[in-house]
Amino acid sequence: MVDRLEAMSIEQARMEIASGSFGDIGSPNHAFASSWLSTKETTLRDAREAETASLARKLLLDREKQKEIPSDIATIIYSAADTWHKIEKEYDVSKRSFGKRINFVKNQFKRKVIFRDIEQAFVLAHNGFNKPSVILAGGVIEELLRLYLAHRNIIPAKNSLDSYIKACDENGLLKAAIHRLADSVRQFRNIVHLERESSPRYSISKATAKGAVSSIFTIVNDFEIGT
Repeated sequence: MVDRLEAMSIEQARMEIASGSFGDIGSPNHAFASSWLSTKETTLRDAREAETASLARKLLLDREKQKEIPSDIATIIYSAADTWHKIEKEYDVSKRSFGKRINFVKNQFKRKVIFRDIEQAFVLAHNGFNKPSVILAGGVIEELLRLYLAHRNIIPAKNSLDSYIKACDENGLLKAAIHRLADSVRQFRNIVHLERESSPRYSISKATAKGAVSSIFTIVNDFEIGT
């Protein structure tokens, strides 16, 4: 079974598992195939997240060296000791209450990554680093939706933010207004590619970056605690 799965792309494996090619839901084969898929997706996503965070840190360090930003901004990115206090003050969301909302994320390392990327996205947005902020915020939302769908035993058609949003909408997991908000985040992420930045019209504003961070808390607030 492993050889068969390894020969497939992630998308193909997901479709085969969902169609019952590896057994019905609840069967040992289906459970094994689903576990394999989850591990593969997590590995790929972790690699993407690490690359995004690394690029954001490099941008900060490069600008610090060029004296474009004060050195204490870079320090805030790494320590972030009071970031959640600032987040709570602005969005009325404490780290503790946010943690309860994502209690379906059991992996402690994954939880730390989510908290870390939210902190960095918040600080980046408030200091004018709009593009990396949107990338980090969009990545957090994408991962949270993926994990929430997995928790609800729902397999999306594809491994993409679009598919996660559609799956949530089709299964009534997010209210209509929240669905539109998540769709807006998808649009934010669609404009961060370099080829789209052909003119100032397509540049990401500070308001857009702060809106992307705010969207994390709005969407998470719609998750059902304890389900």
